[in-house]
Parts: sequence; structure tokens; C-alpha cells
Amino acid sequence: MAPVHSHRRGATEANEQMRRKAQREKDAGDDDYDEGRYKRAVEHYARAAALDPGDISFPIKCAKSYFHMDQYEDCVRRCDEAVERGRELRSKKSLVAQALFWKGTALLNLADCASDCNAAIRALKQSLDEHYNKGTEASLDEAESTREEMEELEKEAAKHHRDKGKELLSQKKHKEAAIQFTKAIKKNPTNPRNFSDRAKCRIELNALAEGLEDADKSIELDPTFWKGYLRKAEVQFLTHNYEDAMTTYLDEQNKMAKDRDDRAKDLWEAFKKSSSSQVKILKMQRNVVTLELKSAKERNASLEQQLFEQIGRIERLLSIQNREPPHFICPISQEVMNDPHFAADGHTYEAEHIRKWLNDGHDTSPMTNERLQHKKLTPNHALRSAIREWHQHRNMRHTSPFCYKSSRRQPLHL
Repeated sequence: MAPVHSHRRGATEANEQMRRKAQREKDAGDDDYDEGRYKRAVEHYARAAALDPGDISFPIKCAKSYFHMDQYEDCVRRCDEAVERGRELRSKKSLVAQALFWKGTALLNLADCASDCNAAIRALKQSLDEHYNKGTEASLDEAESTREEMEELEKEAAKHHRDKGKELLSQKKHKEAAIQFTKAIKKNPTNPRNFSDRAKCRIELNALAEGLEDADKSIELDPTFWKGYLRKAEVQFLTHNYEDAMTTYLDEQNKMAKDRDDRAKDLWEAFKKSSSSQVKILKMQRNVVTLELKSAKERNASLEQQLFEQIGRIERLLSIQNREPPHFICPISQEVMNDPHFAADGHTYEAEHIRKWLNDGHDTSPMTNERLQHKKLTPNHALRSAIREWHQHRNMRHTSPFCYKSSRRQPLHL
């Protein structure tokens, strides 16, 4: 009677036969590898891996062969396959560590800049976490040294492009200068000055949105770098956001404190000049329309409508100019301040009211209700100057003799 074989025994024998074939392919690959025939070695190791997918040493050997042929992308791909497969099968940590080592080494050879070294360093650290090896530790030190050397070289290259950009900027070649600052940013994206200088170029080229982005990035990289605030305020002023520009100049993070009073005054003068120019233009336009209306009389009702629209625009502009800016208002009294002072919470108050608040026994902020670190008050000279200028400018407008009489409206005094 013929012997009975179980399916399990047959499957085991088949698996063993596949493993023996895989081993023969591996041995053939080792011979080719030792002789430097790496392409043939890859073919043998690939067949071995297909015959015995449970042994991750085969794709690792394949990766090593790719490495010696300078095919680093293929090396990384094979290493990733080995790591993924090894963790699924819970293979030896030393094998997984070996795959991560070769991945890190290949990535280091692919690195074109300092930031590219980060992936290589990460892979080598993961290899050491899986299994410690002195050679891997030495490779990690080498990778970190390489990154530092690349960073230094990139900083030098960035300085070269930055210096060239500044030279072009002095020649008012803003487009060419912006290109150089962009190259400097690519080499050293952590220097806020590169973004600030490119912002200046973009502002001159009337690319205000891009200039604002660069200014914000400059402030993000270094909140104490005053030129970032200067560029941002320039964009806000050019887009007629005067109050935002004033707020940017007076930002507490802006460490250019000694210049803030002068800069605030300059901004206020520019604001007055711009506002006055707009009013004069609108007044001239209204006078022209008035003359046209008189000559056309009843036959041209559209001109009269145009006149009233111009008047409405003037009234709206004057209304905006006459409105108290929100940061001029004391949070306690809700009135325009005469003697603004900083408190420990960073907010500005009328000196009389904040002193009364503190003298009444309060030790918390009127705005945030958080405990104040101290009760010292500091004069806000910049804001006080701006408020005084605002009062003078408003009083001058109210005393202007210009007015217009219409048969349909009451006299409009400007």
C-alpha cells in the first residue's frame, strides 16, 4: 500500500526546495558581488528574494549592489522594501538596522544641499535605534559633519547672492536684485534680511502682495528685526491702510524703539499729506462739476447727480478723517487720550485713569483681567505725538472756509 503524505508535509518540502534554490541564487550573487560584477549580482539576489520573500537579507544585498553601481535611488527603494517586509515578519533587528544603514548612506550620496542630509541622518539614527553598531555611529557623525559643512558653504553662497543683490538694489535694478535675493533665500532660508531685501524690491516693482508676504516672513523668522516691520508698514501705507501701518510701526515686538517716535511722526505727516491731497483733488473736481452744472442748467440732470455723488464721496472721506482712530481711545474711559501710558499688560491707557485703577487697589489688567507683573507706567511718546497731530489736523479742517450751496441741499461746510 502506498504511503500517505499530508498536504502540510508536501508544502513544507516545497518551501524547503524554494529556500534551497534561493540559497543557490544568493551564493551565485555573492560570487559576482565579490568579483565586482554588481549588475549580475543584482539579478541573482532579485531571484533569491522572489523565491524566498521571508528572508530580507536578499533585498539588502541587492541594495548594496545598487549602491556600488552608484544607483542610489534603487538602493533606497530596495532598503525601504526590506525595512517594511522585515517589520511585518518581525525579522532580526540587526537586519532591519542594516537596511536603514544602507538607506542613510545612499541618501547622503544623493544630498545636494544641507536640508537633503536630514533624511540620511534620520535613517542612520533609526538604524542605531534598531541595533547599535560602531560603523553606523561613525557614519552618522560623518553625515552630521557633512550637513554642517554644506550649511557653511550655503551661507557663503547666500552672502554672495545677497551682496550682489544689494549692489543691484543701489543701482535701482529692482528686478535683477530680486532674482539675487531669491537665490540667497534658496541657499539660506533662515536669514530674515534676505526676505526683507526682496520685499523692498517687490514693493518698488509694485508687487505689493508678494512684498507683504516677504515682510511677514522676515518678522516670523526674527520678531525683533525692525526692517521687517518697516517693509510691512510701507505696503500698508501704499495700500492706504494708514492705521494698520501706524500699528505696525508701534508694534511692541519692533525693537527699533529709539526710532519709533520719529517713524510714527513721519508716517503721520505722510498720512496728512496724502489725505489733504485727496481732499484738494475732490474739491477741485467738485468745483469743475459745479461750473458744468450751471452752464447746463436743467438740460443736464446727470451732471447734478454726478455733483452729489462727488459731494457724498467728500463727506465720506471727511467722516473717515474725522473719526477717532481706535488705538487713540483709552480702554477705561472710552475717550481719546491726552497722556497715554503703557501698563505692564502691554496696553496703553490714559495716565489719570490707569493710575486711579491701580490706586483703587486693582492688581489686574483692565483689558485681560490677568495679574499685572508690576505697576510701573511708561509714557507712550509716539502715540501722544500722533494724537496731538491728529487734534491739530482736525481743528484745521473744521475752520476751513470752503463750502458749497445747492438749491436741493443745506450748505455743506468742510
